[in-house]
Amino acid sequence: MDVEGKSAIIHTLGGIVFGILSNYVYNLGLGIFSGIVTMIFLTVGLLIVGHITALILGKDSLNQKQWLGCGVAPYFFTAIVFWILAYNGVF
Repeated sequence: MDVEGKSAIIHTLGGIVFGILSNYVYNLGLGIFSGIVTMIFLTVGLLIVGHITALILGKDSLNQKQWLGCGVAPYFFTAIVFWILAYNGVF
């Protein structure tokens, strides 16, 4: 499997974890700031997963354009879907 595929799989798994955890951040009772804090949490989660991916695959394995395509997009789409599922009580 190529590097982009491995990066997409790692970011998708990270999106699942942080998507489920973002439901707990959203329900902390922060009022009007709940959505903003949750998006900041998901962005920090993306940075964490990106650094983990860089440690696993090597720092020079992907450039920024490849990372945006095969890392950021799968992470955010998966995280939002799992956040909605957790919010609606599926998990």
